Amino acid sequence: MLYADGITNNIDSLTKLVNVQTGQERISTLIHLSETYREISMEKSFETGTEAEKYANKEGLNSMKGTILLSLGKSATISGDYELALEYLKKAVTAFEETKNYAELAKTLMNIGLAYKKTAEYEKADKYFLSAIELSKQHKLIDQLAGAEVNRATMFFTIGEFDKAMDSYQKVLPIYLELKDTLRYAKVVMNIGLIYWNWNKNDLALEKQLEAKSLLEKQKDYVELARVYNNIGRLYYQDLKDTTKALEYYEKSLEIRQNLGSQDGMAVVLSNIGNIYSDKKQFKTAFEYYNKALALSETIGFKEGAAMATYYMGISHQKNKNYTESNRFLDECLKISKEYGITTYFSLVNEYKMNNYAALGDFDAFIAEARIFKTERDTLKVKLDELKYKELVARNKINELSPELELANEKIADQQQALVIHKLIIASLLAGIIVFGYMHFFRSRKK
Repeated sequence: MLYADGITNNIDSLTKLVNVQTGQERISTLIHLSETYREISMEKSFETGTEAEKYANKEGLNSMKGTILLSLGKSATISGDYELALEYLKKAVTAFEETKNYAELAKTLMNIGLAYKKTAEYEKADKYFLSAIELSKQHKLIDQLAGAEVNRATMFFTIGEFDKAMDSYQKVLPIYLELKDTLRYAKVVMNIGLIYWNWNKNDLALEKQLEAKSLLEKQKDYVELARVYNNIGRLYYQDLKDTTKALEYYEKSLEIRQNLGSQDGMAVVLSNIGNIYSDKKQFKTAFEYYNKALALSETIGFKEGAAMATYYMGISHQKNKNYTESNRFLDECLKISKEYGITTYFSLVNEYKMNNYAALGDFDAFIAEARIFKTERDTLKVKLDELKYKELVARNKINELSPELELANEKIADQQQALVIHKLIIASLLAGIIVFGYMHFFRSRKK
């Protein structure tokens, strides 16, 4: 195993220490031991955390209850049991409020937000992230403030609001540099790289992922390494078209996530591996991976994972010319996406469904999807994204580039106004196309 020896030695050392300790010191070591067990066994992690909770109750160490509950809540979140995680974390909030431990209270609020994010309850998640930010500002908790902004940014990224996500990430980079927090700086760099990727800045995206990879390998943070390996795999797969390299990085990511028991992370990588086999037209193997990803996502209530798996299954059925089955899975993806506000798939599903209806010869359904396509995928949207990117670059150099910033903002306003007008024109044209299509259809029937 990649890192088993170091973890085993650490566990042995902590176990020996626990056996000779009492009071708060023993609880602190038990918590540390529980969190170390997360790397290799969630069962042992919960067992050790529960042991700490029982000992605190027995000895009347009420001041330690919040810390134990917070640790157990984090373990439950990592394992994918979000209901249990929320139960622990909300008890931790009460415990920290009673002891007026605002630093740990802010961390707990953030972790509640993360649990809600995992179940795609984004309004609830944002409520807790904002509560953590407000509490951190009130008590001048710089570290917690940065953490809450990062988690909020990650949520915005998930729902496709990349400009808001970038704003939050940019706020925390100087904080982590000042704090000399290399690990969290690396995580933010990785996420900024993903935003560049979504803005089609692939060179910048790969540059940021490789920078993050180097920093995370030095820090030996395997949770985040699993993420960055998966990201690099996607870049090799989607942009560099190197499936061999992509599979290599995906398998590294999957191995780590299996060792950690990170079920939501496993679901994501399984879907990505399925894509490689789908491209090779090895559909049986591809669907084995997709079905594992979907089953895992549904078991733990991971909505983003379920949307991803059904989307990829829809695409694979289309590649295999099973157009009706393709639409069935694409509709399921769209249903999940609309219910939980996962906007990433809206336009993508629309495009693939339009191709399916064309292949099936369903004229009415094709026209309906074409109307959506024209609205969602016109060139003005691409130009608008490019201008937002220019606005970001200008904002980062505001002292020397303020004229360019103003120009970018003006252009964005102009393009947004043009976008509205363009949509009205397209709607009128579509109406004409539909009428023409029906006339042609009936004339053909008469002939």
